[in-house]
Amino acid sequence: MTTITAPVSEPLGGTRAVSQLSVPVLIGLHLVPGVLVTAGFVAFAPLIEKLGFPPIAALLAAIALVLVPVELGILARAAVREGVGFGGLIPFRRPIAARRWAWLVPTLILVAFVGFGAHQAIEPALIERFFGWLPTWFVTPIQIDLVRGYSATAWTVTLVAYFALNGFIGPVVEELYFRGFLLPRMVRFGRWAALINVSLFSLYHLWSPWQLVARIIGLGPTVYAVERTRNVYLGMVVHCTLNTIGMTLVAFMVLGRL
Repeated sequence: MTTITAPVSEPLGGTRAVSQLSVPVLIGLHLVPGVLVTAGFVAFAPLIEKLGFPPIAALLAAIALVLVPVELGILARAAVREGVGFGGLIPFRRPIAARRWAWLVPTLILVAFVGFGAHQAIEPALIERFFGWLPTWFVTPIQIDLVRGYSATAWTVTLVAYFALNGFIGPVVEELYFRGFLLPRMVRFGRWAALINVSLFSLYHLWSPWQLVARIIGLGPTVYAVERTRNVYLGMVVHCTLNTIGMTLVAFMVLGRL
């Protein structure tokens, strides 16, 4: 990717030196996929409603049809341009000792829940003040009070897709893209690299901008841990677990209303 990189390479502690992306390219690669996913969410919503599915299904469609192919497509193109395979493209794959996994994963999950939980105290007021102009289906794609407005079949299909796409496929692709691909290409920022990465990752979520600060606080320690350990799989495990726990709670509430 020499045509879009800054003229510097950084050694990554036991992995090959990786060319560092310029600031404009970094910003674009972080944010453009979020713009496209949000546009997909909005574009799919009317069709999803006509088909008798809840609004969250439109976001799931955007994950499947926009997020996954766009981010994997960028990775594939980068691999061709750099002339490397997966191992060279995703250098953060240094092994972590089992004992370190055992305490690091639950600690990062706990810290994330505390961060997101604390943010819940101000989130409703934040939405009302700055995002009240957005349609309800966009802000709350799963409205518990309206669960019975959709068939049990529609909810079954939606929840299965919810767990597959938002619990596993989406987070894995995002971690490969943001922490496996982009983070190593911005390590020249030193101690600020993880903060910049998680901040841009939070901005990328244009379909839920009111959680900008929550994501930085909740996921910041995980991104920092990935950068320090040079292990992208750590981010995958934490991200997938967080999403799955949150979705399980939502699923129980939905099923309890059917």
